Amino acid sequence: LVGFSLAIRPGYAAYIPLIHKSGSGDLLGGGMVEGQTPVREAMAIIKPLMADPSVLKVLQNVKYDLVILQRYGVDITPYDDTMLLSYDLDAGLGGHGMDELAKRHLDHACIEFKDVCGTGKNQISFDMVPIDRATEYAAEDADIALRLWLRLKPRLASENVTRVYERVDKPLVSVIGRMERRGIRVDRDYLARLSSEFGRDI
Repeated sequence: LVGFSLAIRPGYAAYIPLIHKSGSGDLLGGGMVEGQTPVREAMAIIKPLMADPSVLKVLQNVKYDLVILQRYGVDITPYDDTMLLSYDLDAGLGGHGMDELAKRHLDHACIEFKDVCGTGKNQISFDMVPIDRATEYAAEDADIALRLWLRLKPRLASENVTRVYERVDKPLVSVIGRMERRGIRVDRDYLARLSSEFGRDI
């Protein structure tokens, strides 16, 4: 967890850096950039907010954030996921990544990850990105997620999609997140038998 971004209304977002480093990004790297919030202190502040049932958290691809933050003992509840909202509303219209959704719904071109971190052998990890540049990228993500939610959420009821979003897809996010963290048990013998049965049926 290099840092996190928050937006409380459209056009008003912030980035809280935690472990950005200075230097060339080689194996020895540089030291920590001064003035960042210590991770333990940040988690102590963010944990009650993320678990506060009176504060809805809006995220893009919430499963990723759930998996990362649970490593620090932070649970997110309640939440809405703009990627999932988009999928349930517009499954056949194209991708549901933030950049594509921002272009489709907000006519906005987001800063791309490759423009911040580079590509190929010149790519750097996000902790090596200068904080001012990281702030532009991460705060924009939070702002765009909120703006997308304001566009997409009201459509659930009017397009009769609330039930599938609230009762099927959203609850499944935490289940899949737990599976990613813990792994799954596979009964190889049963799968082999099933494969044989399917082969015969086909």
